[in-house]
Amino acid sequence: MSNIAYRPDIDGLRAVAVVPVILFHAGAQWMPGGFVGVDIFFVISGYLISAIILREVGQGKFTFTAFYERRLRRIIPALLVMLLTTVTAFQFFALPDQAVGAAKSGIAALLSVSNIYFWSETGYFATRADFMPLLHTWSLAVEEQFYLLFPPLLLVVTRLRWNVRWTLLAGTLLAFAVSLWLSFNKPSVAYYLLPSRAWELGLGAILAAGVVPELRGKLLRELAPAAGLTAIIVALLWANNEMPFPGWVALFPCLGTALIIHASGRSWLARNVLSARPVVFVGLLSYSLYLWHWPILAGLKVYTARAHLDPAWAAAALPVIFFVSWLSWRYVEQPFRSRSTMPWPRMIQILGGGSAAALAVSAVSIIAMGFPDRLDQPARLALAAANDIDPLRDPCEDGTRTAACKFGPPGSKITYAIVGDSHAAAIRPAVEASGIMGPAAGTLFWKPSCPLLDGAEIINLADHAECTDFKNRIWQEIESNRDLRTIILAGRWPYQVTGTRPESGGTSRTWLVDRETTQPSPEENTRVFVRSLNRTVDRLHKLGRAVIIIGSVPEAEFDVPHAIANARQMGRQIGMGISRGAVTKRLSEADSLLAKVAFEHPGTRFLPIWDRFCAKTLCLTERNGVPIYRDENHLSYHGALNVAGPALKLAFARSESQQPAKTGPGN
Repeated sequence: MSNIAYRPDIDGLRAVAVVPVILFHAGAQWMPGGFVGVDIFFVISGYLISAIILREVGQGKFTFTAFYERRLRRIIPALLVMLLTTVTAFQFFALPDQAVGAAKSGIAALLSVSNIYFWSETGYFATRADFMPLLHTWSLAVEEQFYLLFPPLLLVVTRLRWNVRWTLLAGTLLAFAVSLWLSFNKPSVAYYLLPSRAWELGLGAILAAGVVPELRGKLLRELAPAAGLTAIIVALLWANNEMPFPGWVALFPCLGTALIIHASGRSWLARNVLSARPVVFVGLLSYSLYLWHWPILAGLKVYTARAHLDPAWAAAALPVIFFVSWLSWRYVEQPFRSRSTMPWPRMIQILGGGSAAALAVSAVSIIAMGFPDRLDQPARLALAAANDIDPLRDPCEDGTRTAACKFGPPGSKITYAIVGDSHAAAIRPAVEASGIMGPAAGTLFWKPSCPLLDGAEIINLADHAECTDFKNRIWQEIESNRDLRTIILAGRWPYQVTGTRPESGGTSRTWLVDRETTQPSPEENTRVFVRSLNRTVDRLHKLGRAVIIIGSVPEAEFDVPHAIANARQMGRQIGMGISRGAVTKRLSEADSLLAKVAFEHPGTRFLPIWDRFCAKTLCLTERNGVPIYRDENHLSYHGALNVAGPALKLAFARSESQQPAKTGPGN
């Protein structure tokens, strides 16, 4: 079994892990893979914990009591101080729902399930996650779950007299296979949950168990850590949040870390770089640095109302992070690790009291709904936009036609339908307000992430089968109802074309496929989109229906009501526009494809509208002091009526001059 004598190079390796994480979260764009520092931590933890357990089991000295006492002393005190401070602070300056979110995630972190909590709430790279001060505790929960499961399983293996080395190797390989599948099919599950991260901890365990032969010869001991550090640097500079992760990509930081650990600290790199006193010192602070960096940065983001900190703010935050982390290490971590300084009974009393206090603060916040009375009126007005939703949205979901879905002049016959995803539902008030359909009445059929793309499906979307059922129901309705003479297609077209949503930060890429697809890919997404939209329009024309396609709406990428409310509450007068350049880059491909399909199908109108949202350099997010979005990408009712409606009216008038006398088979 591996020797677990103190190795300064492993503390140096911790520094290599934590510094990139901090820089990445502070906005260092030159290090897009800084988040892989967590994977380095996983391998280190797997190695050290397994080495301790295997040694003690081999000596017949292992007890669960001693093992979990060490884990408790190592993890909980500093975590508890950070949780109590962060949750309390957010009750004073964050928005009410942000304060409640901090409270709920604080409870989840105390219970070691925050990875499950955040998996159910948001993607790791999503912009709304930038305002969640305890997001980073997901990785601690993964480790804590590993600590709960691994020792009993290892004892079972030894009691059954299975070969520990081969069992660990087989388990790690199986876990890696599971992780690969999840990374491509359930990306959010893969990022947050233990099953997809277990192989990284297992990699450290197989090193501790001696599965990998010892490196013999000076050259190998020098080359291995050099290659390992190179692999880590490649991951830091090359990996990014649009890659399926962990996937294959995590092999770079994990195998790199394993190579450094396996060289036993005897290389020049280990002795002179990783064991250098400043590097080791940062490594010693690494746990507190990890604990405190994110709440401080998230707090600044709430204060500045920006998901991405300006460089000056980020630079100012770094020394604060290091100072607070040093205090945590010196006055919390070190005393609690010492049995003489902190005997077991006293420690349990302090941690029990601290846990009770943290739970009490969190419970009060949740019950009080984040203390909304402390908001001023301008902030409340901005937040109200989050609930400014078309009244017809909910009754008309899933394509169930009811009387409540009809809109337009009373007594008029329903002659057109708006069909698509949640963006189609959001644009509905604009269609009615614009008057482009004259005195006719309409209806709405919509389902989330499910525009009417014939024969296409998003294979890694949880409810893709339900989307297929929805489209089948809509086709049956269109075919059987001859009164529906016009079908208006709307949707979040850039998402369908690219498979990415800016607010998810690239972690939820989806794959659009059809029967002609052989291999999903970003390029295939585009091809499937064009093929399926062509099939949709062809099928509608064969049924004698006229077709109108509404173009894309700018995507804000940040939660507009919350960002504006944060700014107003903090008394900060800052613009909340969207870069026109970013909008053009994001929307131009999708709208070009829509225009091409419409051009190739006479009788189909394409109504581009996004340009009407934009000035020379910025696209607006509020009008007359009221947000026009209800979240990161959906128009509010106000935005649909007052911005999208006039834009549709203008686009329709322009299309009139370009249409022949008959606009399609439905006329």
